[in-house]
Amino acid sequence: MFLRFLLPWIVCCSTGYVIAASPKEEATTAPPALQALADFPIGVAVPIDPWPNSLLKSSGRQALVERDFGSLTAENGMKMAYLRPAPGVFFFLYADALVAWAKQHGKVVHGHTLVWHKQLPEWLTKMEGDAETFRGLLQRHIRTVAGHFAGELVSWDVVNEAFTDDTPSTYRDTVWYRNIGPAYLELAYREARAADPHAELYYNDYDISGAIGPQKLGRILEMVDDFLARQVPIDGIGFQMHIDTDRPTLAQMREAFGKVVRRGLKVRISELDVSVNQDKKYPTLTPALEALQKQRYADVVRTYLETVPPKLRGGITVWGLTDGDSWIPGFKNRADWPLLFDAEYHAKPALDGFAEGLQSVQRP
Repeated sequence: MFLRFLLPWIVCCSTGYVIAASPKEEATTAPPALQALADFPIGVAVPIDPWPNSLLKSSGRQALVERDFGSLTAENGMKMAYLRPAPGVFFFLYADALVAWAKQHGKVVHGHTLVWHKQLPEWLTKMEGDAETFRGLLQRHIRTVAGHFAGELVSWDVVNEAFTDDTPSTYRDTVWYRNIGPAYLELAYREARAADPHAELYYNDYDISGAIGPQKLGRILEMVDDFLARQVPIDGIGFQMHIDTDRPTLAQMREAFGKVVRRGLKVRISELDVSVNQDKKYPTLTPALEALQKQRYADVVRTYLETVPPKLRGGITVWGLTDGDSWIPGFKNRADWPLLFDAEYHAKPALDGFAEGLQSVQRP
């Protein structure tokens, strides 16, 4: 729990970490550092160069990362559009800078993502060719990128969002599916393992942890079962979990996590944020919404710990550092405040909720 003080704000001098009080409340001390409360990765997605809010250009963001997070994911900078600007060109400068910063500060890096149907380079979207042409292109991309970072990254989202939201869920119509067929998935995982034998390999997707996702999760698990039967390498499933204060239920989360656990695969909460303005009712973040969000973060983390055994915990990554960095307001066209820190780097009650969730289940 927070300790109460009379000062309107405090700064922890060693990190620049700021805790701000709401107008009607006393200021609070920082909860324990999240990464110190877990024996699995506690991560955050960060913007990297050349984005203006890059972690590497912001001492405020760096202070938050240094204190609370042990794992980093490049929010966009390791996607194909940014690593492969031309057919014969690979560009690693900005991604390498993140990996170097992480190593210097004792952090690990999770790669996101080798294969996706969005954020592709323009030259690829206009490309024509037969199946072998696209197989060769995908092979070269994975071999080069995963090989470049071999030994530097602990894990990869190999394929991202390959299945539809339909009932029944089926293969998404992507450049890879249209030109290669469903075999592109197996190809991606085999190439990723060959390029980096030690990195954990994940499949990552959204809306698979609740009521609207069982059909998609079921289709993903059909792929997983086939992979396991034929020894296609895969280590875990990433649950994106862009959720709100109401949905999905904790019971639905337990059921979804449990289906992966029963297959002996790791479970990552890969892109966690908690919306509080899903109905577009609020122009500002209120204390009541902060309390709901705090409890929701605590409940999600506790449910993860209760459902996923220690050896299968791939980690929890929050999708963004501050509310000012969140993708939700722009994408959803609404005000929202889904993260652990506000736009001025002040800790929100949600941070304390996350810490309480980590402390709610006794370590073995």
